[in-house]
Amino acid sequence: MVEPPSLEKLISEFESLPGIGHKTARRLAYHILSRPRERVAAFSESLLAAADNVKTCSLCHVYTESDPCPICSSRAGTKVICVVEKSSDILPFENAGIYRGLYHVLGGVLSPLDGVGPEALYIPQLVDRIKKEGVTEIIFALGSSPEADSTAMLIDRLLGDAPVRRTRLARGIPMGSELEFIDEVTMLRAFESRTAL
Repeated sequence: MVEPPSLEKLISEFESLPGIGHKTARRLAYHILSRPRERVAAFSESLLAAADNVKTCSLCHVYTESDPCPICSSRAGTKVICVVEKSSDILPFENAGIYRGLYHVLGGVLSPLDGVGPEALYIPQLVDRIKKEGVTEIIFALGSSPEADSTAMLIDRLLGDAPVRRTRLARGIPMGSELEFIDEVTMLRAFESRTAL
């Protein structure tokens, strides 16, 4: 059976999302088509509204609809920054209520094989924030991959002898896992057992 061109395009769009293979993309496309038109329209409108209204905070680079974001606004003057790879990595900390400081989203980690160098990340902005805001501690919460370790080591090197305590989450987080999928108890233990670099 040959699928209509518009259905093929929809499948292709779903397939372009991370972690979505061809079979899942096809299943999602068929599911969308089985819904009432008003539900499809609401889904489409929510995608467009997010694309139009969500931007990154000029300070921490988290996804937000206001600039600065609510966290940066409500915690101004805090001298501790938790460095994460992506916006969704903040949710476990906030949901568990274990951290009430500032964040900095790097937008990824170093990955030379994928063409991601320091210039593609928000590393210079982090170094500037640390120096300008008088930050006393940075917590590296980048996961436990070799790329995350390289990223933390580069930032440490760029900070040189700046009087900033540098810690990272304890290694209780499984190797290769994404922070957004870690349960709250594991996150709490890893956070409380963070170690100096």
